[in-house]
Parts: sequence; C-alpha cells; structure tokens
Amino acid sequence: MMPAMEIDREALESFALALVRTPGLSGDEGAVAALVEAEMARLGYAVQVDAMGNVTGTLDGGDGPCALFDGHMDTVGVTDPAAWSADPAGEIRDGRLYGRGAMDMKGQLAAVIHGVAAAAEALGGRAVVSASIAEEVLEGAATAEIARRVRPDVAVICEPSTMRLVVGQRGRAELVVEVHGRPTHSSRPELGVNAVDAMADVLRATRGLRLPAHAALGDAILVPTDVLSRPYPANSVVPDRCTVTYDRRTLPGESEEDVVGPVRAAAEAAVAPYGATATVTIAQDRFESYTGAIVEGPNFAAAWSIDPGAPPASTALRALADAGLDVDTGHWAFCTNGSATAALGIPTIGFGPGDETLAHRVDEHMTLDELHAGARGYTALAAGLTRG
Repeated sequence: MMPAMEIDREALESFALALVRTPGLSGDEGAVAALVEAEMARLGYAVQVDAMGNVTGTLDGGDGPCALFDGHMDTVGVTDPAAWSADPAGEIRDGRLYGRGAMDMKGQLAAVIHGVAAAAEALGGRAVVSASIAEEVLEGAATAEIARRVRPDVAVICEPSTMRLVVGQRGRAELVVEVHGRPTHSSRPELGVNAVDAMADVLRATRGLRLPAHAALGDAILVPTDVLSRPYPANSVVPDRCTVTYDRRTLPGESEEDVVGPVRAAAEAAVAPYGATATVTIAQDRFESYTGAIVEGPNFAAAWSIDPGAPPASTALRALADAGLDVDTGHWAFCTNGSATAALGIPTIGFGPGDETLAHRVDEHMTLDELHAGARGYTALAAGLTRG
C-alpha cells in the first residue's frame, strides 16, 4: 500500500473554523455547501452538487470497493449566546475549536474532507465524501439519495464517537397520538367528551408499556415530547381534540408496525370508556432545501447493528490499528444518517473525533488534537476500506 500524504494541520484547522463560522441551519446550508465545494475542489476531489443541495466529492483509486463517508452540514440553533463563555459563531482558543457545529458536526466534516484527501494515492477503489443536508430535521433522507446514486460497498457515518468504531445505533420514530372527543360548554362537561381527560389516561397507559431491549443498545424508549389541544385558548369549551407527540427510540429489527401497534392498542383501550377515539401514526416531515427542492418522508429511522468481528468492522479496526490508532468498538444511543444506509442494505459503521455528549450544548467544542486524530483515522479508513 502506498503511504498516505501528510495532513496539513494548519489548513485543516482553518477550514474547520471557517465551517463553524458559516451559519448553516437546516434548510439554509447554501453558504456551507459553497465552502465545502471549494475546499473539495482545492484538495483534488471530483465535486458534484445534487438537486437537494448535497455536496459529494469523489477520489477514484481503482477497481476496489467504494467507501462512502457521510457528514451533515446543518446545525441546530443557539438559543442564548450570552450563556456561552466562547463565541458560538466560532473561535479557536486554548487548543479547542468552539462554536455551534464544532462537535455536531462541522469539525468531523472538515476532518473527513482533509483526511480522505490525504489517502488519495493509497486508495484501491473509490472514496466518496458526502456533505449532506438537513440531518437535524429528517435523519437519512438526504443520505439515502446520495447512497442510491453512489452505490457504495460500505458506509462510514462521521458523527462524533470519541474515536470509537461504532457498530450499531438506536433508531428513532416520531409518533403522533390524536384523541378525538366532542365539544361542549365547559359548564356542562357531561354533554361532551373531553379529549384532554382521555389523553391523560393515554399518557398513563403508554407509560406502562413494556418495551424491547437489546444486549448492546439497551432499552427502547418512549417519551412524550409535546401536548396540544383544540381549541386553544379554550374559552369555556371542552376540548374536542388533543394531540401528543412521542419520541420512540427503536432497536434493530423493529418495523413501523412494531412501534405503532402497541401504542395504538394502549391508546384505544384508554379512551374507550370516555366514548372518545384515538389514532396513532408516524409523523410525516416535509421541508424545503436551500435549493428549493422539497424533501418529505415518514419520521422513522431504523436501528442497526453489525458484527464487530466481521467485515467491514474488522477491516476498519485493522486499518486504524495499522495507522497507530488504538480504537475500541461502541454504539450510538442517538440516531444518525446511518439508518438510511443500513436500511438500503449497505454495511454501515461509524467513526468520528470528539465527545458526542457535547453536541447541541452551551460551549460546544472539539480539541484540535481530536480534530487532527480524526483526520488521520479517516485517512486510514479510506485506504483500508477501498482495498477490502
């Protein structure tokens, strides 16, 4: 195998800071995409921007396997800049990259773009780096489109993993429970059906549901995240509708019906004594990309898990060890774009510098040493995975 090129640490840090300093909320990633496109072109990638606005850079090293490295460009917002001790718009201080997106996941995006570029002469097949849109609002939708076009043999999701090789993750479903009652004047509640009263029993019933567990990924989770009633404000009116949204963290092998069915049965039984009805559905998401493309789909992202002792995990571990990186395996408790590649039957792993518990938090940051080590890891993975 030909040796990899050295990574230009100064250029990597400068690019990572530029990414963090460039706003990129979901649906408004255009300026980030332009920055990524220019840097990929400078580093020798063949660059493409698709209709959704995803940016992909390809390095072709021969007829070996194709490895797709995916990182998303979008970030969540900053609610209280005054709470930060560093500039949430990005700064390098005391050996750390601070700012919204430093950890989730512009730091990793910079590391993978520079790290894979450094492996160009050592590739045995194609290495494709994707900078995808809107992961924060609909995991996997954009990456699925990229994967269908690229047709990779393996996918590497570049979310932060504290430099572990991730071999599985929980999935996520957003459930919408609606209770339908009958309105009446609140001075005569016996003449109507109070949807909020009925929903209170639904909440109690779902709290008692027995959920599955997984040896490595732990327990499935069902958490109510918001409650709405109609009419609001209810001026002397018994509400005829109440809606609760649930976040359901899923485990490998669970289908949409596996997730919806038990909640539906519990809700229907809970509201029956009131004379109310209940429906349970998977939420449908719809948003407009910065290019104007409409992206929509069910808010259901499957969980996945692979054997850490078999390819591609074993191949990745060997490549990282050969590069002098002592890496353990682990799992993500959160959901990523890997749900899309795994659902398409593409063997999927994860790897990224930085501590995932710092994502979306005040003073989000990554150390510069982590940034550089992550880039070295991506160099090793690109060379190893494209040679099989």
